[in-house]
Amino acid sequence: MMQTVSVVIVNFNGSTLLQACLASVFAQPYRPIDVVVVDNASTDGSVEMVQRFYPEVRLVRNAANRGFAEANNQGIAISKGDRVVLLNNDTVVESNWLTGLLDVACTPGVGVVSSRVVTDGVPAAYYDMNGTINYLGYNVTRTFPDLSRVFFAGGASLTFSKQEVGTPFLPEYFLYHEDVFLSWRMRLRGFDIRMAQQSQVRHVGSATTKQQPSAFITFYQERNRLLNSLLLYELHTLVLLLPYFIADAMAKILLSVLGRGKSFSGLVHAYAWIAAHPRWLKAKRRELQEERKIGDREVMQWMSSKVMQGEGLLPSMINAFSSWYARTVHLAYYE
Repeated sequence: MMQTVSVVIVNFNGSTLLQACLASVFAQPYRPIDVVVVDNASTDGSVEMVQRFYPEVRLVRNAANRGFAEANNQGIAISKGDRVVLLNNDTVVESNWLTGLLDVACTPGVGVVSSRVVTDGVPAAYYDMNGTINYLGYNVTRTFPDLSRVFFAGGASLTFSKQEVGTPFLPEYFLYHEDVFLSWRMRLRGFDIRMAQQSQVRHVGSATTKQQPSAFITFYQERNRLLNSLLLYELHTLVLLLPYFIADAMAKILLSVLGRGKSFSGLVHAYAWIAAHPRWLKAKRRELQEERKIGDREVMQWMSSKVMQGEGLLPSMINAFSSWYARTVHLAYYE
């Protein structure tokens, strides 16, 4: 008998998108499938839609918006299968989606697997190579020619074993960078992260977060990106990367003041939150570092030393300096 797979979908005011997503999930030939929808206090009739058209869905109704991270934790906690799939509500999956994920997930040593997610409006050339992140946690495109390789499994569609992972996210993250956190944490524990090219998903992209103000988005993007580094790097690595973090923060603040970057108030809020929670940071960092089975050098060999995207003179000069610095202080990188 085939194993039960639980699909957890978090929803916030996405009734129309959610309906299309559920239709594609139930069109999958794979059975048995356990579908859990966690609704974050939607006011657009999402709950009523699920109850009317998909009574087989197990529905969690939150009285307030508890965010992507905690809502997924809720859904996973009541999931029936050990194999869990997290799926965004603004996706439509193809017929081979679930079997494609499971085929790669059964590979020994693989901890998390993501689908091949094609986002509306993104040029096809973007998918010729897979990307990674740099030392600061920013996405760097066109890195891996091997399309099974990724540094982290994107949260739009990913799978893992509940027994291996446990509770995947810190509820404090709310949204943004929680998928990087999960994959990075699993890498520290010695697992590999892969992409299943045969598991195809179409993604609308940022359909929920478009409803949020700039300061709100900037706060969670900036704070959570920094939290990943502060929680998951070894201490000596953080010291070596300090020039990167200082330069990045200064550049962001300057651009925000000039109105050419992220929200200034969101940035200040992010830095203030980190400064105000040293005990939480220390406790979580100790907990995560105690799970570690491999060193940063092995993890960072899948990261990029590039600071800027593009092929112009300025990005080329800055990236060359970054790779020189990395070699000098013995930081690993992929290029």
